[in-house]
Amino acid sequence: MAGSKQFSVRVATPVFAALERRAREAGESRTALVERYIDEGLRLDAHPRIWFREAGAARRPAILGTRLDVWQVIETIRQNNNSVVEAAEYLEVPLGHVEACVGYYVEYKDEIDEWTAREQEAAEQAETAWRRSHELFA
Repeated sequence: MAGSKQFSVRVATPVFAALERRAREAGESRTALVERYIDEGLRLDAHPRIWFREAGAARRPAILGTRLDVWQVIETIRQNNNSVVEAAEYLEVPLGHVEACVGYYVEYKDEIDEWTAREQEAAEQAETAWRRSHELFA
């Protein structure tokens, strides 16, 4: 894990109250929530076509205005001869959306590769469970 730096910030009283309320709702400390908001805000500034979707204990990057996660788009590119054009056609999204995912992936490759591995493992486990349940009645 990267080191951390401490700094102070003043916010309006209503903003602080909203932060406290949201931290309680999320079950996070104020510090963790502020760090996440800063990190995601910086990522949103750098990658305006990407937004963050709730995913259990984490949040995953997705294409704004779609239900596609970045990891899904990257996998689709790989499955289409590493062609962003073919991936965009297959997903039926504008080429710029796919290129936005590539730009995000370039900067956060390890994070996206971890998402991909987790999702592939979950899919394999679900398929194994499905096959076992169907073998019982075959």
